[in-house]
Amino acid sequence: MNVLSLEKLDSNFDRYHRMCGEAMSKKAFDELAPLAPEAVTFNIKRAVEHWPGNIVIRTETPGYVLDRPAFIRSVLDRAKKEGCHLEKGAATSIVKDGNGYLVRTKDGWEIRSKWIVGADGWNSLVRRTFFEGAPRMLWTEQYVTGVQTEKDVMSFYYDQKYLGGYRWVFPHPKGSRVGFTKGTDMVPEALERHVRPIPYDYHSFVKGGACLVGDSAGQANPITFGGIRQGMVAAKMMASSLVNGGLDDYERKWRRSKRASTSYVKAFDALKLMDNDALERSMGPFRSGYGRRTMLRAMLSGKETRKLYQAYALAAEWGW
Repeated sequence: MNVLSLEKLDSNFDRYHRMCGEAMSKKAFDELAPLAPEAVTFNIKRAVEHWPGNIVIRTETPGYVLDRPAFIRSVLDRAKKEGCHLEKGAATSIVKDGNGYLVRTKDGWEIRSKWIVGADGWNSLVRRTFFEGAPRMLWTEQYVTGVQTEKDVMSFYYDQKYLGGYRWVFPHPKGSRVGFTKGTDMVPEALERHVRPIPYDYHSFVKGGACLVGDSAGQANPITFGGIRQGMVAAKMMASSLVNGGLDDYERKWRRSKRASTSYVKAFDALKLMDNDALERSMGPFRSGYGRRTMLRAMLSGKETRKLYQAYALAAEWGW
């Protein structure tokens, strides 16, 4: 196939991709083989969750914090070596053109293509042109600070003020990165500030010869709000489908996968309505940590909390 990757970001490429915890689980790369974890800045061993009521849960969670811009560049370099054409340019319009599409760019180029893959972010031109509606958005802000934190730990803080989200503290080469739902917490003294929405809960991503992957398709997990693994696995499904003749198989595979479970959005919407007392009660069974017996007992505690625990378990496995 003759493939062109049109990259609209230039001087702000690194800054755009820094708005991220930059964490990926070890299991993610089992799915993404032959890609390997490159540009690793920290090896993660544990996640520590802080819930209301002084509930602290520590879990072994092997993974990585990546230098995301460098990691993406390594993927692009690999694509180029395998024959993908890489060009800098911003598409301004896309129209149907016979059996394919005509893309016009800001620099005056005209590109004709049989297929269009919209991997163009939360404000996707492909989605706005060919699809209806938009994903829901969780606006977040993140700060790089000089405050040192444990280099092998991801910390999460849950509170009603985060509106279903959480505050995260991850290691960073300069100290730590701290983020939370936009406007919900005090701003720390920071070296860098990033603000961006995380799109989720969108259910239309194939239309004719056009498709969406990653943020354009709202594929971030609504519990972890992890998006790198989600988008890359979706892209792998899409590519496999495309080289076999079309996009229908991509849509089927994604909808059948555990990443597309409706339980995530239902759980997130439930979390948004919970005050700190309810959050404490929901995590009470896990004061001594997660485990199979503990989870089974918790699952028997009630219908609504059972749905919440099911979403947590799926997200821990598939969400980052």
